[in-house]
Formats: sequence, structure tokens, C-alpha cells
Amino acid sequence: MRKIHQLGMTAVVTPTLLLSAPPAVAEPAEPDRTFAVTAGHSYTINTWYQAGSAVRAIAYAYSAAHGWRKWFTGAPYGPATTWARLEATTPAVPAGTEQLRVDFGAGAATQEVTLDDATALLARPDARPRAYRPALGRTSGLVTNGYAYSNPKRRDAVLSAVWEVTSGSLFAVHGTGYTGKIDDGSPGPRSTDSTGSAVFRMNTRRADFANVKVAFDLNIAAQTATSYTPAVSYDGVHIWLRHKTQYELYAASVARRDGKILIKKKCPGGPSNGGTYHLLGAEAPGTPIVRGKWRRVAATVQNNPSGSVTIVIFVDGRAIISAVDPGIGCGPITAAATVGIRGDNTRFRFDDFTVTRL
Repeated sequence: MRKIHQLGMTAVVTPTLLLSAPPAVAEPAEPDRTFAVTAGHSYTINTWYQAGSAVRAIAYAYSAAHGWRKWFTGAPYGPATTWARLEATTPAVPAGTEQLRVDFGAGAATQEVTLDDATALLARPDARPRAYRPALGRTSGLVTNGYAYSNPKRRDAVLSAVWEVTSGSLFAVHGTGYTGKIDDGSPGPRSTDSTGSAVFRMNTRRADFANVKVAFDLNIAAQTATSYTPAVSYDGVHIWLRHKTQYELYAASVARRDGKILIKKKCPGGPSNGGTYHLLGAEAPGTPIVRGKWRRVAATVQNNPSGSVTIVIFVDGRAIISAVDPGIGCGPITAAATVGIRGDNTRFRFDDFTVTRL
């Protein structure tokens, strides 16, 4: 059984200001937040919180050689007026580290955070991540499309060994993935007259992706609308995680028409193509789409010891927003599944699509 460290934090606290912590810190004054650790192991920090601004878990590490130093800063969790769950797993503790101290950081010096039942749980030892880079299979031309998905046994169907496009068309252009022009037609065998990419849905054929990071370079050329797909706020590009079916999945919105970055979960049954979307955590506004510029976007999904699931979105290497799904709308999606990309009314290219095991 993995040891649980109760951190003695059931109180209203004034947290560490994220931008003010020096690289080296004095011996911590709160011994109940400090516990012995084993090098090579990771630790999952859990707490319930209420806060008026974003909150992150922070871990300070102690070694005889370096004393106390700030070592780990978790992804941001959005403001919460009701009780919300924060769960963050550290990397493997480096050699020579004897103790960790846990704190929680906010974005404002005067912002108080209310915490309850804060713990640190010994996680499984880290394994070396394995990366999977599904290829397009060609440098130019049609890779596959919705026609092939609907007519897989026809001789004229263009099938991909690694990608499945249930709607729209996937092309290769100089080795990058491309939606083609945006229209609402039905693509034929070669997508010559219509692409159907106003509704672009693509997932891997592999379905064994559980705790992973999905990342790729994204370049958005334009956004438009059609008579069948009028402009809506969520038009843009979204990363699919734990895509079990079109009715059950996590969607990490990395580029939206309204400039918001957010995380949603789709549960079976409801008005959205047979399902219902549920917002997980807070929205992060203020990230408008930049056309013609390559940006690295990513999202992680990871099961927690409590049975919940944590999702984090990154843009250009920076964690933007995160959320914990304890079972909102339906049970947490914990099983391995496919991953992929969704596009709405957006012409874009992608490159270096990589799935890394966490």
C-alpha cells in the first residue's frame, strides 16, 4: 500500500506568490507540510480548494548538498467559488533529495486560498516515456478522408494505416498534415471537388493511449463558415484525448474563434450528436487565434490515485489551464482509447504529431 502523507492544511492560507519565490529558500517553518521521500519516486499532491485566482501546487526539495530549493510547480487550476479538486503529480525525485515540502501558489499576493484535506501520495516510480509519431504515409496528396471511412472496402477508397478520418479530408503537404479548403460538401474518393473539412474529425487507429501527452505544431491559415456550419464560438482546433467513441471523450480546445482555451468532456446521450458536453474547470480567455504562425500545442491526460482524471493544456510549452474530472456528467474516462484532432470551420496544418506516455 502506498503511503499517504497528511499535510495538515485544513485552513484559509495566504499562499506563496508564484513570481516572488527565490531559487533557494530557508528551512520551512511548517513541519506538517514536510515529509521524507524516496529518490526515484513521484508524489501526487491532492487538495480541495476555493480561490479567487488560479492556484498551483508547489514542492520544495531538501538535500544535504543544496539545502531547500524550489523544485516543482504544477499546472494552474482555475478560480473556484465552490470546492474544486486539485491533483498534481511531481516528476521522479532526484538523487540526494531527502524531504519535500508542499505549498500552494496563487497569482496575487493578497489572494487567500481555502484548502481542505491536503495530502501527498506516493505514486508509482517513473518509467521512461515512450513516444509514438504516427506518419502521414506520404509527403503530398490525399492521406484519407470521410469517403474512405464510409466505404472502406471500395477499391477507390484511400485508407491510412495509422489515421482514421470520420469527417472531412486529410492531405499531406510537404510532409505536414492539412485539412484542405474548407467546405461543407461530401468528399469523393480523392476529395477533388469537396473536402467536407468544415467538420474535420481525425483519430488514430491505435487505441491504447491511456496516460499520455499529445502534442503537435499547429498553423491556422483561416477561419470561415458555411450554410451548413455557421460561425460559432467554438470554431477552431481541439485535441481529442481518451476518444472512446464520438459520444465519449475529452476535448482540449487549444484554439477557438472566441479566444478561449478550455477543457470539456463528452458523455453519451444528449443533443450534441448523441452526447452532452460538460465544461471541466475554468475557461482561460484572451488567447486569440494567430493566423499563419506555427505554435506548439499539447494536452496531457492522467489518471489519479483517487480515480479521477487530470487534463492539462499547454501552448508553446507553457501550461495554460488544467482540470480534474471526478465524474462530471458521467464516470471519469480512465480506460485507454484513441487520440486525435477535431477542427471546425478552420483551415489548418499540423506537424510533428507526437504521443508520449507519461
